[in-house]
Amino acid sequence: MRQTSQGALTGITREDIERDASREAIMNSPHASRLLSEDEMQRSLDAMLADWNGRDDVFVFGYGSLIWNPCMQHSGRLVGTVRGYHRRFCLWSNVYRGTPENPGLVLGLDLGGAVRGILFRLDASIARSELELLWRREMFGGSYVARWLKAHTEEGVVNAIGFVINHQSAAYAGKLSDREVVEKLATSSGRYGSGADYLAQTAAALRAAGIEDRHLDQLCDLLAARHFEPDCGPIPCG
Repeated sequence: MRQTSQGALTGITREDIERDASREAIMNSPHASRLLSEDEMQRSLDAMLADWNGRDDVFVFGYGSLIWNPCMQHSGRLVGTVRGYHRRFCLWSNVYRGTPENPGLVLGLDLGGAVRGILFRLDASIARSELELLWRREMFGGSYVARWLKAHTEEGVVNAIGFVINHQSAAYAGKLSDREVVEKLATSSGRYGSGADYLAQTAAALRAAGIEDRHLDQLCDLLAARHFEPDCGPIPCG
């Protein structure tokens, strides 16, 4: 796990994903019925890679915690823009950044606008195994729908796998006001840290990558005004 400036541990680890720690936590909660089976997870990944030739490298689009905590073996990174979606705190988190009794919020890709993020290059030789790990991290709860997205970069258009919010999921929070988002981020905490830390690390990682997100910066300001000071300064991004 990573460490915040206050010394608190935050962020999932590769080892957590390999041993299905999050799935185990939800299995013992009222939300166990939302979990996808191993077979459903496998079919989802198979469908995603149906047109992949097995020789080309695969790109993954990160827009939230993947940027600063990818947990993937990758050989390169690019800044890219995806059109038709925007970054929004629209997903309830009952494990990572909250609890079933007091759910937190994390980011999803919702419809409309455009979003800048980081594209991670997975070498073809390990792409399948790394994506299996990524599916265990992002797809086990059915909160996201995996999509091939067109990302515009300085090197041209790149097709990348991205995780779009599932509007049919019970975990979809809809369009909350900034005040509602800030209140939830300031008062929720889960297995991998608080909502405030999640916001701070994401805002700092975007800034370190040269990506401006005025909305996340505004949320940091609102948290500070609430007398809950997040550390939105620069952190290593990788």
